[in-house]
Amino acid sequence: MDIFIGGTTRVGPGGGRGKPDTEATALIEAKLLDIRSPRRRRGNPPNGAERRERSQSGDPVDAKVVVLMIPEGLKIPRGVESGNYRIFLKFVPRFPAR
Repeated sequence: MDIFIGGTTRVGPGGGRGKPDTEATALIEAKLLDIRSPRRRRGNPPNGAERRERSQSGDPVDAKVVVLMIPEGLKIPRGVESGNYRIFLKFVPRFPAR
């Protein structure tokens, strides 16, 4: 028989912050930090300057750039910055209109 008075809890494997949610259909709540206009396209280069190849297309004219903060960052799938994921936004009012 073991008698513990004021003993500490046992330390187990892993311990901690939980597992990241890797489901593609996971809903994640985010806080909107900023909305800005897209980058503007540059005109023609000045005389005598080389013209660079445009390997990337510019931002669409009617686009908006949205900056989000996700408090539960572990729910973001690994490799999301690779561009292999599609992200859908759903805007829901915090307080329903009366």
